[in-house]
Amino acid sequence: MHDKKVEIIYFYSNLQEDESELSNASKKISQKRRDINIHLINVDDPRNEELAQLYEVDMVPTLIFLTPGGEVAARLSVSLSAEEVIQEIADKISAGKLPNPAVEEKRREILENLKNIDRRSDLTDIIIEQIEDNLMEAITKSEIIEIVNSHISAVNHTIRDLEEIRKILKKHQKPHEIFIV
Repeated sequence: MHDKKVEIIYFYSNLQEDESELSNASKKISQKRRDINIHLINVDDPRNEELAQLYEVDMVPTLIFLTPGGEVAARLSVSLSAEEVIQEIADKISAGKLPNPAVEEKRREILENLKNIDRRSDLTDIIIEQIEDNLMEAITKSEIIEIVNSHISAVNHTIRDLEEIRKILKKHQKPHEIFIV
């Protein structure tokens, strides 16, 4: 067995999940794996607001995996019922494979660059937030590359769609109105 525990913080809402069921699921995982310690955090409880902010939890469920040293090793938006995924991540943390410094550096670089974008529309906000959320869950460099490629494709399709929308709307624009881009 492993000599140090992998700490998991499970953020949930009692509006979506039953605390007693979560407690049972947590106990079941901890009994199978003595090296895993799960903390259930209800985001609806005002006492947990600071903790949710500290770990930048903006959706539930969210699993935050911590190394034995307290460093965030991984974060996923999956339920506690995803036992195989939880055990796989715990194995990687115990083996010292997570967090991966190269992945962390690439994630940090992309997130920093995204901060420089002017968010002039709700659509831009939504796209950037989705990219950020997806990047936070990436564990490997190949996952980051897949996320980047997927979002480039989505942005390209969105640009084409917006150009079509603009063409349609321009046909119905008053001739003397000034169109500001």
